Amino acid sequence: MTATNGTGGPCRFCGRRRDPRAPGRNGPICVDCVRAGLRVVRDGADRESGAGDVLAAVTSPLAAVCDFCGRRERRTFLGLRRPLLRVDCAARDAVICVDCLDHAGDVLNVALRG
Repeated sequence: MTATNGTGGPCRFCGRRRDPRAPGRNGPICVDCVRAGLRVVRDGADRESGAGDVLAAVTSPLAAVCDFCGRRERRTFLGLRRPLLRVDCAARDAVICVDCLDHAGDVLNVALRG
């Protein structure tokens, strides 16, 4: 089973066409980049994508929005706002938030088990 977006394009973060890929509005993300992105979120250290590009934590709360959900902040049920952790690949102009990384991981787990 392959989870790809409608265009079946390459991974937004490494440019490879590895399966499976989790869908995204501007292109999918592959399992290797999801793993690397989750590691960046966990410890803040830069990681390489599968193609050698650097994945890094977004440090500015006002920086680019997530390519997958369009958010840069999380709103609590009380209406408070707090920054949403994001990872970017500057070389490919790609950004993904921690919530979308988690969701992509879930989608890829289902695809890998199926």
